[in-house]
Amino acid sequence: MYNDPSLYPYAPLHYYAYPPHPYHYAPYWAWDRDYPPVATNQLSNSIALSDIMLKDAALILSKLHDPVVAKQLMSNAQSGNQKEVDHIVHAFGSKSDVVTTYTPSTVQFSLGPKTTGGAPCCQLILSLKWGK
Repeated sequence: MYNDPSLYPYAPLHYYAYPPHPYHYAPYWAWDRDYPPVATNQLSNSIALSDIMLKDAALILSKLHDPVVAKQLMSNAQSGNQKEVDHIVHAFGSKSDVVTTYTPSTVQFSLGPKTTGGAPCCQLILSLKWGK
């Protein structure tokens, strides 16, 4: 702090007695860093698939707006019937893979693209509070 040259119009007498502060220099590992070339094709693919997943999330929300469907989902989740919860959610007709998890206070929908192997490019998590 006291050996910062930008604080003084000239170097104070004690300036040369202390070593310079590390933030005056770039870290040693950043001197000759080579970055890979920028390729946006993976990002474009993720954006396109995320658009589909956002539409599916809106579909799930619109279906859960119906009190009958919401009551069915909550009662099956409360009784621990995961098979029926999955059946209700998959009956919504989403184009994405939907994994439903729940606790007594929240329900969480994890939407991912339907892939035939490999790592998924993106994921959308919709978390809704339904209890205290």
